Amino acid sequence: MQKKLFLPYLNTLTFSCIQMVLYTTIPYIAEQTSVVTANIILAISIGSLIFSFMGPFWAAKSDKWGRKQVLSLGMFGMCLSFAFLCSIFLFNEELSLSLKVAAVFASRIVYGLLCSAIVPVSQAWQLDLYPQDQHLKVLTRNSMCLNLGRILGPILVLAKQVNFELVIYIATVWVLILAIIVFSTSSKAPASFHVQETNFKDILDGWKVSIRESLMPILLAMIFTSFVGILHSFLGHHLKTVLSISGKEATLMFAKIILVLSLMAIIFQQLSIMVFKAKWQPRVVIGSLSIVIGTYMMMLATSIEMIWTSIGFVAMATALIPPAYLSLTSHSKENTEKTNVFGKKLGLASVAHSLGYAVGAGLIALSMKMKVVPESYVTLFVSLFILVLSLMMILKQSSAKALHA
Repeated sequence: MQKKLFLPYLNTLTFSCIQMVLYTTIPYIAEQTSVVTANIILAISIGSLIFSFMGPFWAAKSDKWGRKQVLSLGMFGMCLSFAFLCSIFLFNEELSLSLKVAAVFASRIVYGLLCSAIVPVSQAWQLDLYPQDQHLKVLTRNSMCLNLGRILGPILVLAKQVNFELVIYIATVWVLILAIIVFSTSSKAPASFHVQETNFKDILDGWKVSIRESLMPILLAMIFTSFVGILHSFLGHHLKTVLSISGKEATLMFAKIILVLSLMAIIFQQLSIMVFKAKWQPRVVIGSLSIVIGTYMMMLATSIEMIWTSIGFVAMATALIPPAYLSLTSHSKENTEKTNVFGKKLGLASVAHSLGYAVGAGLIALSMKMKVVPESYVTLFVSLFILVLSLMMILKQSSAKALHA
């Protein structure tokens, strides 16, 4: 890892780690604070929806203002978001249930408004430093940092198996420290790039061009992240129900599963760099087939052994699909030696991610409240959608090649 990439990689890793601290402790938070799981998931969904609108704003602004400046703002936002969660535990006895619910929603609203800057700006910063033919490799490494964060999050939870709130306190302090470090070393975007000043119509036309260029990978990003949102929101509850265990035991089991899943994903990603190199097609085909198989097995699971097997297939999909669609999204005819649009392009991926989380968590929250369609069937439907979309992308590319020939 180059020294100049240390901060963007560290921000990516931290974001992922802190998010997993939240997701793995959902059953515990609900049990200790009396805020029902459905409300926590709904707050996550609303925060992700706000995230989807703010992500492209911050990502595009980073093309003009500089990556580090926008990153520091996002990290301060994440600190504030987790400070709201800390207040629930610090004043658990004093606060009424309605105030605790309000704090949960406030946490996720702040997350949507400010934390939306972190991931797309970190990714754009990384792409600034590499030519386009290396973007798939760079973004695979970035995804490995995300998975490493998903490993560290559960480790923090498992290392403190009783006082989970202490883990949340530590996470909040660490994010504040990192935000100060990024802010104190802030600098402008690379001097070789210039963001052109245009009127509103030109800006709107530019966004339309970017969307047309990357429509299929953006859709894949949204649906895949919807699956991830469903998995993160639903798996703890699913474990508690299938295995008949307590909220604390479900939190620990969820942490272990995320730990193993992320470790396996890192291994698969390193292998993909060696085997597939710059080819995205085999990644999405193998990944989409794996996610359907893993989800179907999870739906039928009646034991922890079946759940672990399904997680292995999901890990392969998690390793292969995101770097492929991020690389395809970042490609642009607009990007020249004088104009940098990586922030804007990856801002579109951020929108897709946020909408995906919002839709995924929202579907599970509705399913749990209305009890019309089982949560496992919702998960399977989304995985099948990923497979169909992946095949459509392959067919579209084949048709385009045939047309040019």
